[in-house]
Amino acid sequence: MAADDPSDDEVRAALDTFLARGRNGRPGPSATDFVLTRLHLLEGTVTRSVEDRTQETRHLPGTVDLSQRPVYDVLKHYKLGPHETPLHHPLDLVRNGSVHLRSCDCGNGRRRCADCDGMTYRPCEPAEVCSLCEGVAACTHYLNHGGLPGTPPRPPGPGRAGRPDERVTCEGCHTPAGACPGCRGWGKVRCRKCKASGRIACKPCGRTGTVRCATCEGHGNLTSWTAGRIVWTSETETVRPPVPRPRRVTSELASAGWHEDRLGDGPLPDDLSPAHRKALEPHLRPRKEEKERQVAIQRLTVVKATPSGSGNLEFYVFPSADGRLDVVRRLSEEGRRKASLTVAAVVALVVLVLVLVLYLVL
Repeated sequence: MAADDPSDDEVRAALDTFLARGRNGRPGPSATDFVLTRLHLLEGTVTRSVEDRTQETRHLPGTVDLSQRPVYDVLKHYKLGPHETPLHHPLDLVRNGSVHLRSCDCGNGRRRCADCDGMTYRPCEPAEVCSLCEGVAACTHYLNHGGLPGTPPRPPGPGRAGRPDERVTCEGCHTPAGACPGCRGWGKVRCRKCKASGRIACKPCGRTGTVRCATCEGHGNLTSWTAGRIVWTSETETVRPPVPRPRRVTSELASAGWHEDRLGDGPLPDDLSPAHRKALEPHLRPRKEEKERQVAIQRLTVVKATPSGSGNLEFYVFPSADGRLDVVRRLSEEGRRKASLTVAAVVALVVLVLVLVLYLVL
């Protein structure tokens, strides 16, 4: 147990003070009438920094300055400096003699545009179906129009009708009021996208036929090197408490005066009990690639005071955060059984009375 655990005399004095407040001058049990049982609680965590080293070939566009990165020959033999602790940020290294500048297979930082295949434009139909007549009733004099309406060398621009039934002079057969006002008898109109040119300028490449190479980002070359990386990962495991917190005062113990110890790779405290030492030692075995370790343990002694004979109450005494001894009163198991029996008896009596009342009424 810890050296600052309260003695039996201190526990009984705290009990006497607590009981005196509840009696208000009336006679009652004394602290000497209680049996004291000590519960030595231990809770803790072990946090390890586990190292992982990896190596791969890296490529970045253009000329990359790697002069600020540490250099190594064999990654597993690299020794970390006093200020190199890659716990929150990985440590990136460069293998000695692996850096070189090479040309990208694009040649000059440009590649053929995939949208237009290097043509600077995309083909387009010069004419489109008239949106007013949809090419069905372009001209009412179908035979005079010369058979199926064809596409003129340069389709007319799309027109609009003032009224849905309006007709205009056909440009194919020159019949007055016989043609659709949208296409003037041809069934098709000039394409709005290409203006009947048959070509639409390619926007992704800006009508150049090439785009910037995504591999080298337009530099035309790449910097390649063998990259090493060292990273530490934090792993925390919780020590299984040999004695769990008393269930009835769990919430009160959260703010109690726990004795805390924070250890690195050093020995356990000298005043640690054999039971606590046995609970901690399995968690202190070194793990593979473990580089650092932080052990945090908390200890608290809770004294359970029960009546020497029988009683309905029990008391828990433990140090508070400010060093005083707190006393918490709870109903004992015997008290809980008595309360349950009393409630059951009352319920049975109420049911019996109701039955008798109903019997008399009927």
